[in-house]
Amino acid sequence: MTHNRVTPLGQAMGKNAARLADLGRASLVEMGLDGAQAPRLRSEMCKTCACQPGSVPNGCVQTQMDFLKAAAEGTPFLCHSPKDGRLCAGWVRVRAQLVATPLPAQLLALLAKHEFSPPDDAEGAAQ
Repeated sequence: MTHNRVTPLGQAMGKNAARLADLGRASLVEMGLDGAQAPRLRSEMCKTCACQPGSVPNGCVQTQMDFLKAAAEGTPFLCHSPKDGRLCAGWVRVRAQLVATPLPAQLLALLAKHEFSPPDDAEGAAQ
């Protein structure tokens, strides 16, 4: 059964996020930075990472838009699971790729117009 947040568009965006994460990791490995340790940094992508193929966040348009905007703009994107305040490992990899190879100006302009979604907890509290 497919989760209600997973859509074909979200899956297409998620496939691109996974590809960017792979490219970013390759760049980090080449520079000797893959596996760098820091208190707020996850060392590996979690099972529900926005860059993990087949995960709900990987196929959710809302998460993918927030993720891509955060990576493109350098806004920290925190890990979904566990929610312990550490940076998403997929975000670090994608950010590395986008620093090396920025997105086209037209896409950056579209992302600038996107407002980050409220956290799921805030949505529930508002209802």
